[in-house]
Amino acid sequence: MNTIPVVLFAYARPVHLGRALASLRANGVPLIHAYADGSKGPADAAPVAATRALLHGIDWAEVRIIERAGNLGLGRNVLEGVSEMAARHDAFIVWEDDLVAVPGTYAWMSAALDRYSEDERVMSVTAWTHPRVTPGDLGGQPYFDARAECWVWGTWARAWRGMADATALEMLAAAARRGAAADAVGSDLPRMARAEARKNIWAVRWLYHHLAGGGLCLRPPWSMVEHIGFDASATHAAAATEWANAPLRAAPPPPPRWPEPREHPECRRLWREANPPTMGLARLKSAAKAVVPAPFRRAARALFGWRWFEGDHATWAEALAVCGGYDDAAIVERVLAATIAVRDGRAAFERDGVLFGEPVPEPGLLAALRKAAVARGSPLRILDFGGALGTTYWRHRTELAGLAGPAWDVVEQARFVAAGSERLAGPALRFFADVDEAEALGAHDLLLASTALQYLQDPAEALESWMRRGFPWLLFNNLPLHAGAPDRIAVQRVPPDIYPASYPVWFFNRERFLGRFEGRYEIVLEFASEAVWPVGWGRYPSTGLLLRRKEAL
Repeated sequence: MNTIPVVLFAYARPVHLGRALASLRANGVPLIHAYADGSKGPADAAPVAATRALLHGIDWAEVRIIERAGNLGLGRNVLEGVSEMAARHDAFIVWEDDLVAVPGTYAWMSAALDRYSEDERVMSVTAWTHPRVTPGDLGGQPYFDARAECWVWGTWARAWRGMADATALEMLAAAARRGAAADAVGSDLPRMARAEARKNIWAVRWLYHHLAGGGLCLRPPWSMVEHIGFDASATHAAAATEWANAPLRAAPPPPPRWPEPREHPECRRLWREANPPTMGLARLKSAAKAVVPAPFRRAARALFGWRWFEGDHATWAEALAVCGGYDDAAIVERVLAATIAVRDGRAAFERDGVLFGEPVPEPGLLAALRKAAVARGSPLRILDFGGALGTTYWRHRTELAGLAGPAWDVVEQARFVAAGSERLAGPALRFFADVDEAEALGAHDLLLASTALQYLQDPAEALESWMRRGFPWLLFNNLPLHAGAPDRIAVQRVPPDIYPASYPVWFFNRERFLGRFEGRYEIVLEFASEAVWPVGWGRYPSTGLLLRRKEAL
């Protein structure tokens, strides 16, 4: 089998691209043709440059980079780039910068492309599917669908032929002449076809190209792909969180016998149910556009693409009653897989199970650790409260040399402690169920609570216990402090593309929070942290604080 290249499309999201590249590397992709779209102007010049720098830094695969002189937009970039690839390669896999896939995906896709290379009934293969549209009788086998896909897909030059010759609406008409209704596989298609030119999109043309040609798309029995672009930086997918998958499973092995190309009889019904007619919603959106100025709509989408925080609850119990929790086995499994990827060098760091391809140290946090270490005159014994599976340790392990030692100790919930102790612990990293257990092995110089204190039911009691114990240093990172309002309890809802979870969270009144330390600790350093806390129609600042016990002066 000849080497099948990956055609990668990127624009101005270096963080997303870093994760996509880590995924491609974990899949052992040998050849990449990268199409880097150009900037629209000064506002996106820096992220475009950072994106291109990541592409030029690839040293684990053969890479050919095509840097667009101007901004083509997603639709034109993909249509022109894939057409160029189809003129040079018989088969290829298409990947965008906001898609990641489990190891084994490239091998599965390559095997499928090889198996059906001469079968003109098959026009494409994909690594994506979703429980909403996956038939229930597959028995772990791949299946065929009349609706094609745009999230990690592969095809052949023979199937792409004709894509540049007609618009989506013209393809729709051609499909109708074959007897395929415009909404045969979902009412979203005709709407997208009408918007193709205005929105500079491409995928709907590909979908109607299948219907017009009577071709099929091979799908896996479960998804190997995750879309990580459901945020305000997305060009076209920021509102599609309902299509996020649950945490991904391992890739299915290529079957010993690939299925005969026949459309599964359940597919069209499932797609129509997943994308029913929405005339009322369309009219409502049109009305909103008529009365709400475009700049305000854009600002709202950028700021509140996902409603992270909801409610203003009187008590923690009231908020907890509408939450799904955090200490969940699926979440631990996802964070563990991401942490192992970081440990093994397949990603730079993780946050809540989300992988990042390039190192991004936290300067304020490191400055605080340096200040405390210099004052102590030796490396700090650090107790990381609520540190997951060592998120901060793994992210900064290079910079921690000389600052922390001999071990980084993490206090976490039981499932995290069990997973960390079994799979990650060693002389430099240990896990404990509570502060008392960790302190029994020796007193710590500094207690770190990074994005942790606000998720405790009684943060005041935790602070009091830490001060009574007499830690010489307290370091808080990513604290949501605000002025002029009392402490507030909200519910944080995590986007399902990260993991499906919700839990209560405190937003602290700054004056009241700092008042708890009066007479016992003093602020040595205050810095801006990296977290974002969009609440209501504004944002609470994210604060870092290094405090020193006054008796230690």
